[in-house]
Amino acid sequence: MMRTPAGRAALSNRALAEALFALADQESPGDRRVDLLKAGYRALDARGPAGREVLGSAPGWLRPLVAQLVACHGEGALTAAVERLGAGRKAGRRPARERFLSRTDVESILASAPEELLPQRMRGAFHWHTRDSDGRGTLEGMARACRRRGASWAVVSDHSRGLEVASGLDREGVLLQRHKVRRWNDTHGEDLLLLQGLEVEILEDGTVDVPRVERNELDLVIAAVHRRLEPGPDQTERLLRAVETPGVRVLAHPRGRLFHRRQGIRARWETVFAACAERGVLVEVNGFPRRQDPDWELTRLASEAGCSFVLASDAHAVAHLEYDAFACAIVARAGVPAGRILNFAQREAVEDWIGNPGAGVW
Repeated sequence: MMRTPAGRAALSNRALAEALFALADQESPGDRRVDLLKAGYRALDARGPAGREVLGSAPGWLRPLVAQLVACHGEGALTAAVERLGAGRKAGRRPARERFLSRTDVESILASAPEELLPQRMRGAFHWHTRDSDGRGTLEGMARACRRRGASWAVVSDHSRGLEVASGLDREGVLLQRHKVRRWNDTHGEDLLLLQGLEVEILEDGTVDVPRVERNELDLVIAAVHRRLEPGPDQTERLLRAVETPGVRVLAHPRGRLFHRRQGIRARWETVFAACAERGVLVEVNGFPRRQDPDWELTRLASEAGCSFVLASDAHAVAHLEYDAFACAIVARAGVPAGRILNFAQREAVEDWIGNPGAGVW
């Protein structure tokens, strides 16, 4: 735990954020609850100590409360303050907020991580979206940004048609994007090899929403869950069927969790990860701050099962490409070696791996 100049324990940004979220949980829907939620997210995303930033942006009514939280001498005192400010009600456990890293957590983990796991050592930029589905940038604009960040290969991963809310690509859309990818490679391929992936939808029965003939035309098929995400029923068989689908090379954000909103699906993860390892299906570690899926404990479990990985920013805009740092922090905390992570491989090895699905890892 960090120390203040006076020697007492300093609150982490994550602890301050959780206190604000816990107080928001006790508010009825309305402006006060929204203000507390906004303050919690600012604390989580702050690049330095969050107290001053949160105080500076909080509305007038909230500043005295935030000041009381920031003045707490350690997390025990913070918990007591939340209970006092919540009229004696103890904050309940919120699984949808557990095992998430704040931005300063990421910086702290990477400061002591092996050099080979640092974001600047990555050769590949994986899983980003364009305005062809639900992204905000053009394919060329996103690819140029990947190149500026030092990537030598990149995988565009727009949604398939099964995710209507994200304006997923139909057959014609996939073909049109393929022409854009080829034009890029004809002009810029020596600097950045662009690969066409597709984030296909895992349906309720475990099938995917893109037929085999169309999957075979893609460079990379990435399977993900975006529906039936309640934590109740065991969904092992659903995931196993998806992993065993011919052409599926990556299982993306396997739990489907979202910070504060849902904890994600339940499955026998040892069984799912064993199937991934056996079939050579990579487990994606999604670094988008509100996903962080799987977390470091589940990533460690996948590693122990023999899985290999790919790190994803899940960027929907150029500014989001930096989120692969969160994924780097997760695998560093889980103890995954760089040699089992696709992003650190050279482009020639990646091309060989994509072209030889049965050949194992790169």
